[in-house]
Amino acid sequence: MIRFRLLILNAILLLALLGSHAGRRIESASFAHSDFLRNLNLPFRGWTTHEEALTPGELTLLEPDATLIRSYNAPNHAWTQLAVIAGHRKKSVHTPGFCMAGGGWEILTQQDAQLVLPGRRIKATRAVMIKDGQQLMATYFFTDGSYCTNNLVQFQGVQVLKRFRAEVPIGALVRVLVPVVTNQTEAENTTNEFIQATLPRTLDALRAAHLSVQN
Repeated sequence: MIRFRLLILNAILLLALLGSHAGRRIESASFAHSDFLRNLNLPFRGWTTHEEALTPGELTLLEPDATLIRSYNAPNHAWTQLAVIAGHRKKSVHTPGFCMAGGGWEILTQQDAQLVLPGRRIKATRAVMIKDGQQLMATYFFTDGSYCTNNLVQFQGVQVLKRFRAEVPIGALVRVLVPVVTNQTEAENTTNEFIQATLPRTLDALRAAHLSVQN
């Protein structure tokens, strides 16, 4: 009986050791094409674009493998912004509250939204926020390029299962910002049109990143 107990204990210790080794391997993984999102061609209405970046503090905290923060500006001063923060580390995927609340934005309303893309629907969260009398509509979800959800805990659970299978999980926060100028319906329409124009190629890029993982 004692021998069986020792065997079980040794098996548990071996599994823990293997899990620790796999975890370190996954955390230290690198990509054949780092920052694979930055050069994506994602036109929208002929608007001009401006590339932005995370602050050094945000980069240190999140340790993303790739980021895309692109503002789109129209001649009439209308604008929208696409932000994609992607990485294989657990802390890379975060809620927009990490940066929005820190910038002084307060949530007025928040609800689920169905995003319609060719051949699929994505469940996202849509929030209207306010700061200094200005309103902003933020639409976001979490994805690996294939699986999409607005539930961070559920998404992290899927990522953990991939880690157990010794896979390197790519996770991303996708967020779209549109100002609420006239009314929320107009902001929703702009958001939906922008998403249909830009997200299919963005999701393709995230799916393709799995193929270029180098350990």
